[in-house]
Formats: sequence, structure tokens, C-alpha cells
Amino acid sequence: MAYKFKFFAQPVISNIRMFCEAALLESTIGLICAVFAYASYGVFIHLFVACVVISIACFCLSIYNLYSLFYYS
Repeated sequence: MAYKFKFFAQPVISNIRMFCEAALLESTIGLICAVFAYASYGVFIHLFVACVVISIACFCLSIYNLYSLFYYS
């Protein structure tokens, strides 16, 4: 018979996450990935491609969050 857990860690409940905070966080991650992509361009092409894809996704999400900030407010 398996052990039954009776106590679980409760998740952190964040009521409202500001759109500008999310956009700043995603654009920062996108900038870091863009720097890694620039640094690895001639050396390691697989890292370059992965960083470019992540960077583009982060920048698109930050633009969407800024759009949502102005659209929903």
C-alpha cells in the first residue's frame, strides 16, 4: 500500500498580475536571449537558433501584454 500524503504545500495565490510587470519581465528575458544569440552566432548554431526563437517569442508576448494593458484599461 502506498504512502498517503496528508499535507501539501499550498500554491502562492497572486490576485492580479500587472500587464506592465509581465511585459517588463518578458522583454528582459528576450533581451538576455538576444544577447546569447548574438554571442553564439558563429560558434554554436544550435544555441543561436534556440535563443532566437525564445527571444522572438518573448518579444511578441511583451508586445501582446502592452497591447492588453492599453486595450483592457
